[in-house]
Amino acid sequence: MDRIERVWLQAEQVFGDKAKAAVWLRLPKAGFDGCSALELAREKAGYQRVVEELRRIEHGYAC
Repeated sequence: MDRIERVWLQAEQVFGDKAKAAVWLRLPKAGFDGCSALELAREKAGYQRVVEELRRIEHGYAC
């Protein structure tokens, strides 16, 4: 499983819905320097940022 697939699965678990996960993954975010989570996750360092943000969301530390 590649990074993008892992991010999709984690986002679906965090948001509890494929459609909500897709919106979050595809929309540009200021916290990701204007990139979407999917764009950022293509690179190893960016992938880590996305995973960390999903963990914060899951635990209620981000919106």
